Amino acid sequence: MQLEVIIQALRERCPSFANRVGGAAQFKLLPENASLTVPCAFVLPLDDSPKESKAENSVRQQMVDSFSVIVAISNATDERGQGGVSSVKSLRTELWAGLLGWQPDVDYNGINYEGGSLLALDRARLWYQFEFGAEMEIGPEDGWQDTSLVGLPHFDGITFTSDYIDPADPNRLTASHQDGRTEVAFSVPQNDAAILP
Repeated sequence: MQLEVIIQALRERCPSFANRVGGAAQFKLLPENASLTVPCAFVLPLDDSPKESKAENSVRQQMVDSFSVIVAISNATDERGQGGVSSVKSLRTELWAGLLGWQPDVDYNGINYEGGSLLALDRARLWYQFEFGAEMEIGPEDGWQDTSLVGLPHFDGITFTSDYIDPADPNRLTASHQDGRTEVAFSVPQNDAAILP
């Protein structure tokens, strides 16, 4: 999932952050930047969770692609974090209104909420993580099989003829192979099937 699309959506739809939404690769670097104006949010990638393939001879898997929105809230007036928790609830409402059910890309279903948890708390800030995910399908076009098929020649059709021994033929007992007479012939994709006498 392109996290830039999520970041832009949050900037447009969540006024509490006043455009203070960015991306990050991991949480541990965020608290080190003490000059952040709060509230602010950071979008981080999380794990993707694929299910087993639905097809035996091809790739056909459902996968949930997850991301988190980590918010930083002022905790300067309440070292216990009680005031920050009420701010978390109002920010969660804003995030839900901006993300739930929205399709960030044509390949994804709508975004779902996967949960939230407190990450860190100090005298200045409370850090809270909201987790979201959207389901997509991994298909043959995403894998090796589709790439390898591109190199094959174009299939224009096939001509089929059948020469078989008639079980009612009295000569069948002495014949060990076909009699050389074509009984059925047809071509694909043409519709000119013929059953010969």
